[in-house]
Amino acid sequence: MGRRYVLLLCILASLQTVGAQLGDTTGVDDGTNNQAGTKKSVEVNSYFTEFTRVGPYPYQVCADLPGEIGETDATKSARCIPVEAGELDFCSAVAYDTCSRVISPILYDEQIGKSHDERIARWELEFPALVTTECTEAFQLYFCLLAFPRCEEDTDNLGSFLELPLCFDYCVNAHMACIGDSLLSQAACDKAVVLGRVAPPRADVTCVSGARSLGASMVCALALALLSWFASERGSY
Repeated sequence: MGRRYVLLLCILASLQTVGAQLGDTTGVDDGTNNQAGTKKSVEVNSYFTEFTRVGPYPYQVCADLPGEIGETDATKSARCIPVEAGELDFCSAVAYDTCSRVISPILYDEQIGKSHDERIARWELEFPALVTTECTEAFQLYFCLLAFPRCEEDTDNLGSFLELPLCFDYCVNAHMACIGDSLLSQAACDKAVVLGRVAPPRADVTCVSGARSLGASMVCALALALLSWFASERGSY
């Protein structure tokens, strides 16, 4: 359990790196400070309750989010733009309208790929037994869906585009692929809910999962691989 907890901290650190490029992560505890961690944990629980409360989910309007697209500094923001199939290399699964913070998705794709590869290389050195192909593939897709969030037009306000969060179950499954612990995985995704990057487990919230970005055969193959890996891990502990 100790090694899994350390690996979770690494995962959170890497995801917060992506989050720092896409939005404000101020106040998110990484668990390294016990005294501060207790206070932050309460804040996370409080905000998580607010997100899961019955009522309208606070989808973020893409154009209201910080970004670098626009003619002047005063008008620069994120924008909903199309990404065509085959346009990106590392995030090749991205082929939809995305709420982009950056002018060039292609250059950003290269940065995300480099950040992912550096993190995986560190994991392979520090926790070689815990790093698997299923883990790296699952988090490649997860990184890409965070970096290139899907956007859709607001049916109640035509001309306005909303950024869609990732589905909570998908977030948990992505973490499970690497740490194999449901409670730790849920804790990590609770923090992502607070950031607005992941939807709370509510049936009325429109969210994005890996299944919406991959072909059916790839989804089935990934699901079977994750189930097989988790079964073997349970037998070894």
